[in-house]
Amino acid sequence: MSKGDFARHINVSPGRVSQYIASGMISRDALEGEGRNAKVIVAKAVEQIRQRRDISQALNNGLSTRLDLDEPDEAADVGGFLPAGVGKPSSDGGSQSLKPQTVDDEIKQERLQSERRRNRVAAQEEAEKLGRLVDAGTVRAEMAKLAQAVDDENAGMLADFATAIAAQFGVPQRDVLHLLRRIRNEKKAAAADRARRRAASLPERVDMILEGAA
Repeated sequence: MSKGDFARHINVSPGRVSQYIASGMISRDALEGEGRNAKVIVAKAVEQIRQRRDISQALNNGLSTRLDLDEPDEAADVGGFLPAGVGKPSSDGGSQSLKPQTVDDEIKQERLQSERRRNRVAAQEEAEKLGRLVDAGTVRAEMAKLAQAVDDENAGMLADFATAIAAQFGVPQRDVLHLLRRIRNEKKAAAADRARRRAASLPERVDMILEGAA
């Protein structure tokens, strides 16, 4: 395969292929001929790049480089080599063996997972800023404080109610206050029981789809 065709085959520029050869990443035994007209033995050259490529370069601008050789027929025709572990196509269109995952495949998977994690975090932060997503523990604590403040305010009014009723009807204020507190406690207990029953019917968690988190 010509250098230009090989460059297109692995999705890099022709200049990058020349750099591979000059730096020794592709050695002489992966070439046929000399100079500009030298042909590349595809399978051997790809394997050498896999083994010699710097990991940091692969993580950055080398992610688009194709080193999987998913066209074994073409590789066999031009160089007589097949990458290790790749089976020849069978008559029914399948393959006699599965292609193993390479280091490049793993690097690309890690990068993809990292990008997805960043997207999820960004979507969550945006939802929090917009008020669509809040911490459940904080909300429960604030609601409990609010409910307690309302209950305390209501309890403080009972003495005023009792005083007004006692003056209006000429009965002891203490007896009226005792009656109001008893009725209030009964009503609170009934309301709490209804709230518990409603809460029991609610799901523990509610799923929310955040845009960009997929």
